[in-house]
Amino acid sequence: MAEKGKKGIMDEKLFGLPLPYFAVVSLIVLGAGFLGKLESKSLVCGGAVCVVFGYWLSFIANKVWFIRKTIGLAFVGIAGAAMVYFNLIPENILTPASAFMNETNFLAFYIAALLCGSILGMDRKLLIQAGIRYFVPIMGGVILAYGLGGLAGVLVGMDFKETVMFVAAPIMGGGNGAGAVPMSEIYANATGADKADFYSRLMAMVTLGNWFAMLGALILKWLGDRYPKTTGRGVLMEGFRPEDSAKEYSYTMTTEDMVAGLGLALGFYIFGRIANILLPSIHAYAFTIGFVALCKICGWIPERLEFGAVKWYRFMMDHFTIVIMGGVGLTMMDLGELLAVLTPKYVFVVFIVVLGAALGAGLIGLLVKFFFVESAITAGMCMANGGGNGDILVLSMADRMNMMSFAQISSRLGGALILVIQSILASMWL
Repeated sequence: MAEKGKKGIMDEKLFGLPLPYFAVVSLIVLGAGFLGKLESKSLVCGGAVCVVFGYWLSFIANKVWFIRKTIGLAFVGIAGAAMVYFNLIPENILTPASAFMNETNFLAFYIAALLCGSILGMDRKLLIQAGIRYFVPIMGGVILAYGLGGLAGVLVGMDFKETVMFVAAPIMGGGNGAGAVPMSEIYANATGADKADFYSRLMAMVTLGNWFAMLGALILKWLGDRYPKTTGRGVLMEGFRPEDSAKEYSYTMTTEDMVAGLGLALGFYIFGRIANILLPSIHAYAFTIGFVALCKICGWIPERLEFGAVKWYRFMMDHFTIVIMGGVGLTMMDLGELLAVLTPKYVFVVFIVVLGAALGAGLIGLLVKFFFVESAITAGMCMANGGGNGDILVLSMADRMNMMSFAQISSRLGGALILVIQSILASMWL
């Protein structure tokens, strides 16, 4: 019997439900999956699968001391990927989860909330001062990742140029859709070879780099905990306390505020997609980020609407981050691809590339008065990870989900910058 004032295990809540009720819901969902009664393309069914797996895996992560103190909630994605790799989950259950994450694109719905609310809720002064300096550490990370990675390749018998083009560039290039796919087309256009051959090589490095970026985020979190002067604990720039990074509001929240916040998030997201028509080479998220930041800096959004956007963002981050991580693990993290490139040569070179990204971003970030840890995570690890889902995994590993807006600048604008660089290098080196 639990002591008075202390919660017993049955008093805990998962997804807002007391544990026994959540267990019943889980049995219903899994039972429907085994009976083939989960619709294959359904927001409800796919979402239910991701909720069940995400929250049970997070429950385990929080209860096991070693997991809680090391990889934390990133265990959700990793464990989900391992279950898929070892064929522990039937296809009847995986198919709805895949549709939820990819076809209904709930991931974009989640990211839209984070981009809108995290930027509108920032201190305006911090946004102005940090935003104009942010590309300095990004460039520092890129230069050191390319330079050290190329030299590491030479040490293991690879060509410097080949290492930069086929290892460092895809790792730093913004993931799959905004990185490996257009990069393979750039290389194919430059050489006349089949882009599918290039894509397979590039995507393997993206996968391995993403895992090393997650490990790097964990190490950087430990560094910040061990040496407090290296970190702003979720704040990028020196001179600000953690509580200064978010604006405080005096309103009492209503359901109308939440709906207004959702409306703003949807509007900003779709604006980005429209703007992407004009410049297809730049990801839609980059336009969304830029327009939200412009509105915040210029004061175009009334404060009450800002408040709604912040509340919607916090609701999504607090309750759906675990759902998204469950979905990413079940449908987007491929352990098979990772194992296929786990040769000593590539492991060493990729490690050096990711190390270069972290050191370059962190050390150059100090020159513009950024905290080393936050600069290395956002301008370094979030350049070296696998794009949007990589941002979620890296930030969750580092316990800095509030920095999603900066992570997306790295993945989207930084990824676009890499494509420009590779277009130039491809014409010279391929």
